[in-house]
Amino acid sequence: MAFMLGRSSSTDAILASQTAESANLFLQMLIENELGGYVLESIYLLKLEAIFRKIFVTLDGGEVDLFTAISRQSALEAIKFEKFDNKFVDFLDLTAALGSEIIWLKGIVASRTCYREPAQRLSGDFDCFLQSRYLTHLNEILVAAGFHVILDDYGFCNQLGVGPVLALDSLFLVPNEELVPSAVVGYFKNRCPIVDIKFNPLDRGLKMIELDRFLSEVESVPWRGRTFLSPGLLDQLLISLTHLEKDRFIGWKQLLDIKLLAEKINLHPQGWKEFVRRCQVEGLSTACCAGLSLARERLGLSGIDDVISETGATGQNISKRLLAFTVTPLFYWNTSSLPMLLANAAVSDDSTRKMNVLRRSFFPDKSFLSAYYLAGRTMNFVDYLRALILHWFVILLPGGVVRRTFGQLIWPERQIGSSG
Repeated sequence: MAFMLGRSSSTDAILASQTAESANLFLQMLIENELGGYVLESIYLLKLEAIFRKIFVTLDGGEVDLFTAISRQSALEAIKFEKFDNKFVDFLDLTAALGSEIIWLKGIVASRTCYREPAQRLSGDFDCFLQSRYLTHLNEILVAAGFHVILDDYGFCNQLGVGPVLALDSLFLVPNEELVPSAVVGYFKNRCPIVDIKFNPLDRGLKMIELDRFLSEVESVPWRGRTFLSPGLLDQLLISLTHLEKDRFIGWKQLLDIKLLAEKINLHPQGWKEFVRRCQVEGLSTACCAGLSLARERLGLSGIDDVISETGATGQNISKRLLAFTVTPLFYWNTSSLPMLLANAAVSDDSTRKMNVLRRSFFPDKSFLSAYYLAGRTMNFVDYLRALILHWFVILLPGGVVRRTFGQLIWPERQIGSSG
């Protein structure tokens, strides 16, 4: 797979040593990652059709040559993309009133800006960034169009069972202004991809330091007579590398996105200096160094040796380098346990910032405690102490423990209703 995605000139030598077992594993990986279209194009560009026709695999209980199997998968992906794209265009029309506020992320953008054929990069859902103040308006639009908030799924609302979720405003309660809510909001509608709304572009638990710069550099992308907003090229790469770290560096599609984005930046290599600066400001140098290194090693990405060297030279000691990827990269105050939060801070590039945020989070103001733990009621001194102790337990314990103990008594596990 690495040779085909990297379009290596030595791929034909690798193919000569393939066995029936390895060929079937390759096909399975290609289907799972939905990369048939890109690999088929690679076959044509590398002039490998004849070789692929001589390799046989099992497909749907029968035996076919690998070229035919890949061609079939490519056609299926093209059909799927067309259906998905029609829904995407419908969604752009539906949300036209907020079109200047919705910034699309990840595969939606990469497929339409980095790939020669957009159908070569499929997405499973609609990923977008929205500032929280616009959610009420978007919620009204989506509910009126028949969308529903995803219920009882911790993957779309980590705050279920560990915080209030009955109103839109409650999803954004945090004990410190630098923290990002863990309540990602997802909407679904029959025969439509899930709309996955994020309230921070990097989606890692802390606010993006340069959010104003990020917003000022978004780009307008024309698509089928409409336009949608995309992060700037450098921010696209930063988001893709951060997402790859969250997925623990697993995913051929994400790695291919990174390769293609980096190759576009290589056309104007002066941009790499600014990219390194952004990594350092956001505390993402180590993660970006690892992701770019992986793209270089697996997919033959070139022209980034200096970038890898600069992002790797963050001044970390040897213990941090060895342990950086042994803990979750997500810094969510109300779902990760205190030991994990401390471990995250200890091995991160932005450890000082995280430790300061965590320390301040232990003593939030009364308005937060009242809204989060007492449904906004006025507190006396006893109420304050009770809410503060509950708050300490939420920070101390893993989210799964809180949900199964006192969380059930304080917060009903229902999400926002249709009225928002």
